[in-house]
Amino acid sequence: MNIKQGGFCMSFLKQWSLLRVLAISTLLFGQVSLLAAQEIALSSVNLNAVSGDNLQLTFEMTGNVAKPKVFHTDNPAKIVLDFPGVKSALKKKKNIINAGGINSYVAVQADGRLRVVINLVKLVNYDVKVQGNRVIVALHSSGRIARDSHEKLTKKTLNQFAALIPEQAINKIDFRRGKKGEGHLLIFLSNPNTVVNTQENSGKIELTFLNTELPQAYAKKMDVLDFATPVSIIEAKKVGTKVKVLITPVNKDFGYSTFQTDGLLTVEVRAITTAEEEEKRKKKFPYSGERLSLNFQDIEIRSVLQVLAVFTDLNIVASDAVTGNITLRMNDVPWDQALDLILKSKGLAKRESGNVILVAPTAEILKLEEEELESQKVAKRLEPLKTEYIQINYAKAENFRNILFGVSSIGADGCSVTSGSGNNNSRGGRGGGGSGSSIGGGGGSSSGGGNRGINGQNNQQNSLLSDRGTAIVDSRTNTLIVKDTAIVQEEVRMMIDKLDRQVRQVLIEARIVIAEEGFAQELGVKFGAAYVGENGSVGATTGSNPNNGTPGDIVSPVLSNLAVANPYGALGMTLASGANYVLNLEISALQDQRKAEFVSNPKVLTSDRCRASIEQGQQIPFQTVSQNGTQTQFKDASIILEVTPQITPSGSVIMDLYITKDSPGDLTPDGLAINTRQVTASVRVEDGETIVLGGVYEGDTVDIVDSVPWFADLPIVGWMFRKTTKSDFKKELLVFITPKITKDSLKMR
Repeated sequence: MNIKQGGFCMSFLKQWSLLRVLAISTLLFGQVSLLAAQEIALSSVNLNAVSGDNLQLTFEMTGNVAKPKVFHTDNPAKIVLDFPGVKSALKKKKNIINAGGINSYVAVQADGRLRVVINLVKLVNYDVKVQGNRVIVALHSSGRIARDSHEKLTKKTLNQFAALIPEQAINKIDFRRGKKGEGHLLIFLSNPNTVVNTQENSGKIELTFLNTELPQAYAKKMDVLDFATPVSIIEAKKVGTKVKVLITPVNKDFGYSTFQTDGLLTVEVRAITTAEEEEKRKKKFPYSGERLSLNFQDIEIRSVLQVLAVFTDLNIVASDAVTGNITLRMNDVPWDQALDLILKSKGLAKRESGNVILVAPTAEILKLEEEELESQKVAKRLEPLKTEYIQINYAKAENFRNILFGVSSIGADGCSVTSGSGNNNSRGGRGGGGSGSSIGGGGGSSSGGGNRGINGQNNQQNSLLSDRGTAIVDSRTNTLIVKDTAIVQEEVRMMIDKLDRQVRQVLIEARIVIAEEGFAQELGVKFGAAYVGENGSVGATTGSNPNNGTPGDIVSPVLSNLAVANPYGALGMTLASGANYVLNLEISALQDQRKAEFVSNPKVLTSDRCRASIEQGQQIPFQTVSQNGTQTQFKDASIILEVTPQITPSGSVIMDLYITKDSPGDLTPDGLAINTRQVTASVRVEDGETIVLGGVYEGDTVDIVDSVPWFADLPIVGWMFRKTTKSDFKKELLVFITPKITKDSLKMR
């Protein structure tokens, strides 16, 4: 009986203790649930448009909140709301809106509060009010009014400016496709000083010509999509006194440029890839992280790094030496820029590896990098070597061997290969030795020895091989044999793939034209008396032999001799006779007319940047007298064309030219003279076009009158005592050059 009673008592006590534990647990669970219920979070954000061009941004909370602390900034335009004791339940920190003058909003949680930053295009009047669990930010229409007033002011200014410009006109509008697929809009203007306003508006390029006329034939919309350029539509229209030309690109990724020369306005529209646009943006502003705002008073550096790690979802590892506090206030700053500024202010540095950022003092980072470099050098010295046999297709293998040694492969003429002798390109393993050409069936050249450089100079810093690397050439098969580590072998292979290319060729054609034109005229008289013998023969009393009565000249003795030397025609006549004498007159005349054209047309074909020359002529002998006796020497009289072309990326050709044309000249007492003509120039010519390098023009005009004094002035008979000589000689030298880039056949590989 006693035992049963004792058991009953123990059971009652256990039950009572269990009830007490359950009651306490229930109470604690209720308090925890109450605390959890008191936590408030931002659950959603809604944008609504209301009357009067107003917008409302509504922030929905999980519970009732007090009015947040609000402030704004003008530049950049932002509205900032701070909610103490509120968390964020949004999926993303930053959300893009791009509507109604609102770019985006960012919600960042830190230090027991939630900060919401609203990014605006332009700051406008706003109100913030709380309705239970909703916080409403109302944006008013002052921004639209300001933009409208600005547009009216701009239009008024342009109209006043257009009234001062004389009337202009557009003659023609044309469109063409460029060599690289870009679109070229050509606008021919009547006045080269036409004022054009160019701007990009709503993804279109807009050209505005002030006070300009447009022909009706070009006032239309043109579809140019078939040209396969970044341009799809071109529209030209007359708006009042202005002409507007709208260029609609195919997509938004484009770039354009305008240039105007001699009444021709050219608008070039080219496609820009996303990578190019990103690279351009990075160069302009190197920071690309999401923007955030930080406002801390005397906070630990480690805490700031933790906030940045949470914001960026990156792993930030801080060294034990990272200590100290910082006070900062940043509004709308890229997080990577904020991190750099914080680290610089405390003498810290960072090192990135994937999505992990190590933060430590600068000295510690430098020491860590030096230790890694040393370990890499040790690993490189222990890395095994491998041998690669690389077939060179278009160049000479010696060229690439020289490049691997850090020596330029280009000679003075642009194409010659430097020799592989020991004093040029010695290269090889440790120890002495020299370099030379291997003797055997391979016919290859090799390099070895410890002298790395040219003429004893050290080219180690320019070498592409490692300290243990070697390179030899088999000239018979044009193969480059490289022995080095795997990493260097990969770099050598990439270099050869990029440089071993087929070189384009250029045909240079020269025309050397020498044009001559001459005119000569001589008119003379010979006046004298002649003796008439008994037998009726005409003889000379003084001009010939008087003893035998040999017939003499028809006008001997000569009273006036102004005859033409070697005339082409002569006319003799007797003016009077008496007392066995006759008075004779001889008229002689000569006229030469000459036109000649000498054309030389040398041509030469050569590779890009390779010098070439062609020569044709003769050797002219001449004698020299010295203490060794009379000797015969020869001098060249040749036509020479020497050129070094360079093909530019745009397709034009830059040429260094030397042209000469020598020819035998007049015979002098010392020998035959040589006429020399030469041109030296450096010019740029488009493919297939002809350019005149220069010319030499010579002209001689001669007008001579030989006369007998006093008698030549007599009337009527004065011409008998005069001789006239007229000559006009012209000579011109012109040099024409035409380069033609040879086109590769489609069957060539």
